Amino acid sequence: MAQLEVRSPMSEVRCPMFDVRSPDEKVRSLTWDLGLGTWNFLLAGLLLVCATATHAQDDVLVPPLEVGTLLTFHPICVHFALALTVFGLVLDWAGSWRQHPQWQYAGRLSFFAGVEATGLAVLSGWIEQELPRPASVFDPQVQGVLFYHEYLGYGLLGLFLILAIVRARIHGRLPAVFVVLSVLGLAGLIVQGYLGGELVYRYGAGVRAVQILSNQPAGSEQKKAPEQ
Repeated sequence: MAQLEVRSPMSEVRCPMFDVRSPDEKVRSLTWDLGLGTWNFLLAGLLLVCATATHAQDDVLVPPLEVGTLLTFHPICVHFALALTVFGLVLDWAGSWRQHPQWQYAGRLSFFAGVEATGLAVLSGWIEQELPRPASVFDPQVQGVLFYHEYLGYGLLGLFLILAIVRARIHGRLPAVFVVLSVLGLAGLIVQGYLGGELVYRYGAGVRAVQILSNQPAGSEQKKAPEQ
């Protein structure tokens, strides 16, 4: 005689202390949550830029150096994108080579978080570029370097997104193709960091002090740093 199975709605409630999901299911769930939060942030940033975006203009006033603090989100995201991505991939490689599943699990989570941070770095850099900013004497030089920095960032984000999707489906040792592509991605990160350093440390892109000096009339005395 067939038995009738009655399932209570409470049976579907999953308690975090007794979560019986496999590690792979937890990783996929965490990746989905991180991805959903990132794309919500991307959408909000896109709407913000569409409402206020303009390019560098001569009539945009430079805030005084001693007034307030200019908060830039892009440098913050860049540090996490570099650290988490590099650490995650290297730990994943080492775990695959030494056959340590725990290392691979930690490396995979770190890599996924690094991809999310890379998306935020690309978005914040694009927003910072599109927001109104005063012209600088180095704008012609900046534009050439910025072109490669911007589109290399788009390419790296696409590559790491593909690698993250593939990595979520890999069980056990890493295929050689994945390792080679991830090495190329890390090499691209090195070039990207060099280009970003050129923009800031050579041409002063986004540096308020450089913008102030660029807008001084010819022959005027150089401004002194404010006394603390």
